[in-house]
Amino acid sequence: MIQGILSYIVITINIGWTGNEKIKNPLFDVFSGRILDLKEGKQTAINYFYNLLNEEICEGVTICVVPSSNAEKTESGIGKLAEKLAENKRINKVYFLQRTKSIDKLAWGGRRDKQIHLETISAVENMDITDNIILLMDDVTTTGNSLYACKEILMEKGAKQVEMFALGKAI
Repeated sequence: MIQGILSYIVITINIGWTGNEKIKNPLFDVFSGRILDLKEGKQTAINYFYNLLNEEICEGVTICVVPSSNAEKTESGIGKLAEKLAENKRINKVYFLQRTKSIDKLAWGGRRDKQIHLETISAVENMDITDNIILLMDDVTTTGNSLYACKEILMEKGAKQVEMFALGKAI
């Protein structure tokens, strides 16, 4: 159902973090920069990743995204990308998952366990995903726990299958 898309999970975003201090990793590359541009919602990055991913995702797949750590942020760069991908004969449930309570960003020392995500993410009640095959997208993952928590929520809400995908992994 989802073609070669999952191979991109191994690409890393090369930004290192020490305590509360942001330190640029010497391995920072153009791809990492594009992911950061996507996080900022820049159209050039949305277009870049759309062109990279569009042919890799089958028709009929439902697309959802991991919500921001900030409950007040209802749209995101990855969400805009997902919405654009959903326009091509895919099902748009991009914002099916919502953060109900803000959590500290993981990159700045916030909790990294799956439970914190399960406690602060819920599904939109007036949408149905029963028997849907879902591509769950995130821009950057650190531990994968937000993806795993969202997958659990989606499965509990009736998804038939959930494939998780992140553009980059923080190292």
